[in-house]
Amino acid sequence: MSLRSPALLRPLLCTVALSTPLLATAQDQEAAPGVQAGITIGATTGAYAHYDDKPLVVPALAWQGKRFFASPGSLGMHLYKADGLRVSAVVTPYTLRFKTDDVNDAQLRRLHSRQMSAMAGVNAEYKADWGVVAASVQREVSGHGGGMESSLHYSYPIQAGRFTWVPRVGVVHSSARLLDYYYGISNEEALRSGLAAYRPGSATSPSLQIAVSTPLGSKWRATGVVANQWFGDAVKDSPMTRDGSQTSAFISLMRAF
Repeated sequence: MSLRSPALLRPLLCTVALSTPLLATAQDQEAAPGVQAGITIGATTGAYAHYDDKPLVVPALAWQGKRFFASPGSLGMHLYKADGLRVSAVVTPYTLRFKTDDVNDAQLRRLHSRQMSAMAGVNAEYKADWGVVAASVQREVSGHGGGMESSLHYSYPIQAGRFTWVPRVGVVHSSARLLDYYYGISNEEALRSGLAAYRPGSATSPSLQIAVSTPLGSKWRATGVVANQWFGDAVKDSPMTRDGSQTSAFISLMRAF
């Protein structure tokens, strides 16, 4: 399969941005013309200690225009497109959250909940015969600390019969302000919970992801994604975490119109 065939790549990755920040890759591929709609079901484990991880079920929509585009979890505008290079301005969700009602630990239940955030920034992607390189820089814009996150990823689509496989490796760098909102413990929370106060620094985390997609007739396409991110020390040292990594798995069904 040619890496310059976006009509196949977009349905494969259009659900990924709905998962954890690790998987925010939907905008890295150019959409086929027209509208695609469906549903995405997924879950993430390991982000927090003693946490009851619940599945996320959301509707999914993708659309591509001449200048603007939308996908499950992103809205964007193309800034530059030429010779395999594409630069876009995007708004995406940062879907990590911590709800005290879902915590099975008395001390952690006395912390404040952490909500999903909105991120805005710039993505750049270069596609060639040897693979796809994607980079992004985004800032939190929903009032949860205003931190930054940047990423660099490499992927290579592989066609095997009716299945398209896309392995993807990369690194994600998160600022101290962003991590403080999701993994920090304030002095007030420390007094109330008995946990140690904690202010994380910035962290760089490697990631590995595999996505697979197959058509189901002429209109439908099924996609599965499994990914793992290994936490940097700033996250691993937080009293809110237990494991050194988080794993996400998502399945989607999309229909073209």
